[in-house]
Amino acid sequence: MSKLSVKLAVCFLVTILLLEGLLMMYLHPNIEQARLDEEYTRQLDTGANHREVLEDNFSEETIHHILLMESRNDRGVALLDEEQQIVDASGQISAEWQQIASRWDFSMITEDTILQREWRGEPYLVSAHPFTTETGESGTLVMLQSTSAIQALMDTLNFHFLLAGVGSLLILGVIYLLVTRFLTQPLNRMKVATEKLSKGNFNVVLPIESKDELGELAASIQKLARDLEHLQKNRTEFLSSISHELRTPLTYLAGYSQVAMRLDVQPAEKQRYLEIIREETVRLTALIEDLFELAKLEDPSFRIVKEQIEMEPFVQRICQRLAPSFEQQNSHLLYTTEPGVVTYADPLRLEQILVNLLDNARRYGGKGIDTQIRVHREGAKTRIVVMDQGQGIEENEREAIFDRLYRIEKSRSRSHGGSGLGLSIVKELVEAHGGSIQVNSELGKGTIFTIVM
Repeated sequence: MSKLSVKLAVCFLVTILLLEGLLMMYLHPNIEQARLDEEYTRQLDTGANHREVLEDNFSEETIHHILLMESRNDRGVALLDEEQQIVDASGQISAEWQQIASRWDFSMITEDTILQREWRGEPYLVSAHPFTTETGESGTLVMLQSTSAIQALMDTLNFHFLLAGVGSLLILGVIYLLVTRFLTQPLNRMKVATEKLSKGNFNVVLPIESKDELGELAASIQKLARDLEHLQKNRTEFLSSISHELRTPLTYLAGYSQVAMRLDVQPAEKQRYLEIIREETVRLTALIEDLFELAKLEDPSFRIVKEQIEMEPFVQRICQRLAPSFEQQNSHLLYTTEPGVVTYADPLRLEQILVNLLDNARRYGGKGIDTQIRVHREGAKTRIVVMDQGQGIEENEREAIFDRLYRIEKSRSRSHGGSGLGLSIVKELVEAHGGSIQVNSELGKGTIFTIVM
């Protein structure tokens, strides 16, 4: 019972047997009763017709004619006088009359009546039709109808119900084979594939044989395998990069701290070593803070708390705070905001996005390079553009700049203090808002980041 196909087969079997049982309980007795009612009605009608003929024209010739009409193997008739004695009867009635007559008192019958209604175990259905003529003759016409036809019908009916049951079992067998072929086999293949995934084997190939739910599930498992393989590769590269990024400042810290502790080091030289230690400590702290920020973004409990933000005072406040750092390298931070623009976003996270982009432009733009931020409406959304006139980014590196720990010209990035995580944080925060970010750049002319959210 552990296999799905067996469970489905049992469910089909129980369902079909239950339906057939209910149909048998309902249809069989109803069909039987309908056939019996038809026989009763026909017998009463035939007897009533003969009775009316006798009442209208009672004679030896009429009696002979009625006996002749009913002289068949499956039917019979007897004519009784008012003393309940046989006046005349067909052959089968004469042979069995004593047995039939002993069961009923015909003198008590006043109208057309079915006397013998039970057909099981009885040779005949019996009806009585009392009559009285205008000339004073009276008596009873007794009609017999063989139950063999009814018995044959019931046997045929039982055979067809049995045949339906056997046919249902055969159909169930075919359904079981089809279910095994089209349902359980693909599911078994998917089970094997998921077991391979759980063991770290991402080389999974599933044939997508249909466009139904099974096909969609197979495609999803296939996509999951590719995503997990990509994730594992990125994880390995990420851990390797993190190890490298941590090893470098830690090496500086350990090396220069040992040199600074030597007694023969001059104060000026010791001060230079301590300054290097401080710079590497700041860089290491920034890297760890960025890693913590990424960990928060991947936490399922991370939530974006949106509210309405008036962009003009919001951007103005950020630019006023960052302007001094631009002025220190002889640069300018300019901003233009369309009046009345309101954005539905998390103010803390939106500030983090803009500060990261502006700080990135300041560090990599170079001295004397201006940076601009522009905000305006775009339909129901807000477009935010951060642009600088710095060195620009090569075309083959534009997509990779949002990858974690990716840095353009690693040595130059290190001199500017970048950790390679800022833009990946920006991208994830923008997408968490349901927005998008794009980058356009040209070497020697600058870089433009565009956010729509």
